[in-house]
Amino acid sequence: MKIRNKRPLITILFATLFAFCLPSCQEDKSYSIEGTIYGGRNFEDQTIYLVPFSGGASGGVDSARIHDSRFRFDGLAEKDEICILRMRPMMRLFIDEVLLVREAGHIHVKLSEHSSASGTPLNDSLQSWREYKQVLDAQLEDIKKKMRRATPEEHAELTASQDSIKNLFDKRNRASAAANGNNAFGDFLDNWIIR
Repeated sequence: MKIRNKRPLITILFATLFAFCLPSCQEDKSYSIEGTIYGGRNFEDQTIYLVPFSGGASGGVDSARIHDSRFRFDGLAEKDEICILRMRPMMRLFIDEVLLVREAGHIHVKLSEHSSASGTPLNDSLQSWREYKQVLDAQLEDIKKKMRRATPEEHAELTASQDSIKNLFDKRNRASAAANGNNAFGDFLDNWIIR
């Protein structure tokens, strides 16, 4: 009785198993941005642009058409990058442009007077920062209005409140930048927000 060599069979089995496992072991860098724009048929068939926040004029701009108040971008995110969804100037009177991070994953965007982006870790962090900034901006605007008709004593109090809000925002920005030091959100805070 002759014993057959089982090595080729085992080699083929491992090669097949490796071929199936390899794609699942590689990091998926694909992203999709699914968006909804509020404003009905006013924006039908308009173009929306995904523009890198830094250096958008030099390339990397993508575009999509709005259809049934929806739009979509798909691609590969070789690196995380802050972008802005930009529309033609007349649309900006009604729609708040939104910063987002082009990163691997599924990103949800709502464009309206108060636009938002979420669905991936960095976009959730950026959106949280943006909402916090909007609250503080509203408080600062309120203080600015009160200063116009304030007495000198009230003006000093309002200035102290204004400085306190600015310091609070600066501390939050520095803490967020430290926590996100090696990603696009941390770079954005370091290079554009923190003074």
